[in-house]
Amino acid sequence: MKFRQNERTQRTVRFAVNVISILVHVLFFYVIWMRVFNGRVIYARKGYILYFAIYTASLILFNHVFGGFNLGYNTTGDLIFSQILSSFFSLGVIYLQVSIVTKHFFGIGRLFYLFLIDVIISVILCYIANRIFYRMFPPKETLMIYDKEDQSIYDRILKYQSDSYDIRKKESYAEFSRHMEELENYQCAVGVGLKPDHKEALVKYAYDITKPIYLLPDIYDVIINGGRNVYLVDTPMYMVNNFGPSQLEKIVKRIFDIVFSLVLLVIMSPFLLITALAVKLQDGGPVFYKQTRLTQYGREFEIIKFRSMKVDAEKVGGAQLAKENDDRITKVGKFIRATRLDEFPQLFNILKGDMSVVGPRPERPELAAKIEEKLPEFHYRLKAKAGLTGYAQVYGKYNTKLKDKLLFDLIYIEHYSLLMDIRILFLTFKIVFKKESTEGVTDNELHID
Repeated sequence: MKFRQNERTQRTVRFAVNVISILVHVLFFYVIWMRVFNGRVIYARKGYILYFAIYTASLILFNHVFGGFNLGYNTTGDLIFSQILSSFFSLGVIYLQVSIVTKHFFGIGRLFYLFLIDVIISVILCYIANRIFYRMFPPKETLMIYDKEDQSIYDRILKYQSDSYDIRKKESYAEFSRHMEELENYQCAVGVGLKPDHKEALVKYAYDITKPIYLLPDIYDVIINGGRNVYLVDTPMYMVNNFGPSQLEKIVKRIFDIVFSLVLLVIMSPFLLITALAVKLQDGGPVFYKQTRLTQYGREFEIIKFRSMKVDAEKVGGAQLAKENDDRITKVGKFIRATRLDEFPQLFNILKGDMSVVGPRPERPELAAKIEEKLPEFHYRLKAKAGLTGYAQVYGKYNTKLKDKLLFDLIYIEHYSLLMDIRILFLTFKIVFKKESTEGVTDNELHID
């Protein structure tokens, strides 16, 4: 009961802090708007109410998308960055709204003043809120249970989530099963590499004593989670149809791909020309790099990217993933890979129909064949058209384990919606600024296991 109250208190505190944060942002926005913009942009009284309501709704929406409300889950830096992005896009919505109403584009410098105030507010509020939250709720005392120990999960929790979880003990399920009541001494448990029957027993026991548990899913878990409840006569059933998107959803997705690609090509054209020139001047080699990749149903196509590596980079060693501090990457290549500029020529692949804006990243046939020797289910990703960005890219990293990337891609395939695509696009904008999302693999991470 004490832990349940603690969880409820956390949710209450998190909700209260987020409400206060939104109110503070809106209050400063109102004060600054009335002093700086009043007289330049004039509304009727109801117009002002609608105007501030749209700004408030935009802040709530974008904070939800970028994770600006994830107090107690995200680091202070990530929380601040998420709220700054939310303010940026919310002010963008306001700028468009005012421009449409007044029928002209007013000076964007005034909005920059508002944005600067938002940045200061976000830094102060997030720093204070996280300090208070973690003082009220120290890291959860956590028990890690495994059949096959996964040191990488432990290391990642220690690196990224140590403020939220304190793994006090790691033990095998065989040892844990002899005294399961031990779980009552911890606030939560993490289950990794567990066999299906062990998962079932652990979940039942945790449910019985009302303890939260985090389970590393298998491919089977992700696929069946995409099913839905049905009833045959008086018997509850779970239907896993694996039909994928409907025909209407496919048509809408294709229209979205075409419109998005054309608009982005127009907007990015100056940057693409500069990038092409920089790549050419680097070493005189070709600007573009074409490579055979796999898309839906295993169909091969030629992907187009700005060349970021030396000419004939794979002449020695053949096909391989980019390593951390890879000496094959040029100076220009390091920059365009970090900023994702090397990926933009793929917009032509999208217009052609080989790729979609959002979907599993296309893999090379020879690498896919090697992966499937150890991970046969890897070809499940081919149930969807390859994408410029994807679920695995915004929630994982370049060096995320291949099985975990597969799980991310299957989650996307099983839960596809146009709203999910839009959310992933916004999150893609966020990860461009996160260095760890482009980290190469280390020598220890090159193996499939």
